[in-house]
Amino acid sequence: MSIFAPALGALWEQLKGYGIDPEPLFREEGIEPEVLFDPGARIPLEQYQRLDVKAAELSGDPYFGLKGAQYSRPAHLGALGFAWLASSSLRTAFQRLSRYAHVIQEKLTIDLDEDDELFYVRMDAHMPLLNKRIRENGQIAAVTKFCRMIAGEDFNPTSIRMKQPEPEDAGYYYELFRCAIEFNCEATTFIIRLEDVDRRLTGSNDQLAKLNEHIVVKYLAHNEKQDVVNRVKAAIIDGLANGVVTEALIADEIHTTPRNLHRKLQKEDTSFKQLLTEIRKELAQQYIQDRSKTLTEISFMLGFSEVSSFSRAFKGWTGKPPSEVRQGVA
Repeated sequence: MSIFAPALGALWEQLKGYGIDPEPLFREEGIEPEVLFDPGARIPLEQYQRLDVKAAELSGDPYFGLKGAQYSRPAHLGALGFAWLASSSLRTAFQRLSRYAHVIQEKLTIDLDEDDELFYVRMDAHMPLLNKRIRENGQIAAVTKFCRMIAGEDFNPTSIRMKQPEPEDAGYYYELFRCAIEFNCEATTFIIRLEDVDRRLTGSNDQLAKLNEHIVVKYLAHNEKQDVVNRVKAAIIDGLANGVVTEALIADEIHTTPRNLHRKLQKEDTSFKQLLTEIRKELAQQYIQDRSKTLTEISFMLGFSEVSSFSRAFKGWTGKPPSEVRQGVA
C-alpha cells in the first residue's frame, strides 16, 4: 500500500513550523524530498507511518496530529484537491473525496450516508496504524480545515465521533472543531447538517472541478495497473486520445487476447463495452462543460464517427441532448 507523495508536503511544512529541519528525517526513511513535487509519485505507507511517528516524537507536541491541519492544503492532494476547491457544495466535494479516496491511499474508504437532518462522512484506512491517535486526529482536522476553506471559517460540523479514547485534556479538540465530540466510537465520523452540506458555495466552478476530476480518473486508471479493470480503463482513455478504440486493440495493449480479456472482465462483473460506455459518459460530461470544444470535436474525442451517434448516446446517458446541456453552461 502507498500514499500520494505530494500529501507529505503538509508534514514537511509542519516540521519546519516546529523549527525542525525535515530533510534529514525524510532521507532517513528513504524518502527523497523531490518526490513531494512529483504528481505521479507514491510513497510506501509503512515509510510514511514511521516518518509520521518520528516527526510527532521530535515535536514533543501531544496535539501533533490535530495541528497538522494548519499546514494542509488541497494542493497537497493534487487534482483531487483542486476539484474539492471548485466544488459547488460540501456534498459534491465529499462525493468526489469518497469516489477518489484511493488517490490518497489505496485502502482508504470514505462512506457517505444521511438521514432527514444530518449527513455522515465515515472514514476508515482499513489497516493497522503505528499511531492511531495521530492519524485519526490528522484526518478529522484536515477535513475540518478543507470544509472551512470552501464553506467559510464560520463553518462547524454538527458533531464528530472518534474511535480513540477520550484524552485527559480534550480542550484543544473542542477549540479546533467547535462542536460536540464523542470518543470511544465504532467509526471515525464527521457529521454535518443537511442545510450546510447542500448550501451553494460561492467561488465554485463546475467546469474547473470536472476538468480536475478528469485528471484524477486518468491518474487512478494508470496507477492501479494491477487491477485489470483499471488497466482497461487506462488503455481506453489512451485509445480515445489516439482516435482508435476496439476490444482487440485494447486486449493487445494490455498483452492478452480478446477472449482472455472478455473472461477476466466477466469475473469482475463487467465487460469491455460497459467500461467503454462508462469512460465515454464520464468524459462527455466533463468535455461538454468546456465551451472551447465543439460538439463535433467532442464526438471524435470520444471515438464516435458522427455527431448524431454521440448525441443519441449522450441523451441516453443524461436524458438530454448535448446541445441542450451546452446551452446551460455559463
